[in-house]
Amino acid sequence: MKQTLEDKVALIRENFQAGRAELMEVSGSFRITFETGQSVYIYVETYDNSITARFETKETDPEKRRHEIRALRRLLVREISFADVSEFAEAPSGKNRFVYTAGIRINESIIFHETIVFGSDAAGETQIPLPEKEADAPVNNAAAVADDLSDLARAEKAIEQLETIDAKMIRQSLDMMNLKRSSNVRIGLTRIFRNAVDAEELILSIQDEAAKLNSDKDHNDLRIIKTINTDGFLEPVIGLLYDAVFDASSAG
Repeated sequence: MKQTLEDKVALIRENFQAGRAELMEVSGSFRITFETGQSVYIYVETYDNSITARFETKETDPEKRRHEIRALRRLLVREISFADVSEFAEAPSGKNRFVYTAGIRINESIIFHETIVFGSDAAGETQIPLPEKEADAPVNNAAAVADDLSDLARAEKAIEQLETIDAKMIRQSLDMMNLKRSSNVRIGLTRIFRNAVDAEELILSIQDEAAKLNSDKDHNDLRIIKTINTDGFLEPVIGLLYDAVFDASSAG
């Protein structure tokens, strides 16, 4: 099913609602205010059916404006990792008021479709069985070795692997998991990867997100992606999150 522009804007809105920026609904659009104090309006441009980011500043120094705009675009690119954000271009503006706009384009290939049915008996569907009990899972020597490592060592290994890839590869891998955009697990993983600066910060971020994943659906989603991600660059982070969630639930 083809996604409308409104659907795509809704994805962007949900992404910001799950993040750290402040979101405020405005007539026909919404405003995002970052921790830096910069604000940007995101809306559908009706004349050409595009998604636009609009930024206004009163800075009169062209060089300072250039740095301000570049910093803002970096924030948008980081926060909307599933979309392409064009360079900002100056738009008509008034005295002592400078306006810049950028286009936001979401690639159709990353829009999620329910193509895989987990644990389903439906004919013609690709099936991935749900794990039954943790004790019944097959022994994985690599996983056993990893479990013997400290969380810090595992986090350092995860950071090393993440340093070899870019945001696009992470986004595509998350898309392949067949998790809905509204999935708490997907939202949590997105925030974890965004905050993966070093091993200690990664562990803190994982612990923070693990505390939020407390519903049966969250646990089921996490079991599913743990089952289908036994190898690859996302496995170390997923493994750490999995352990943090289920160790905490067992302790509770």
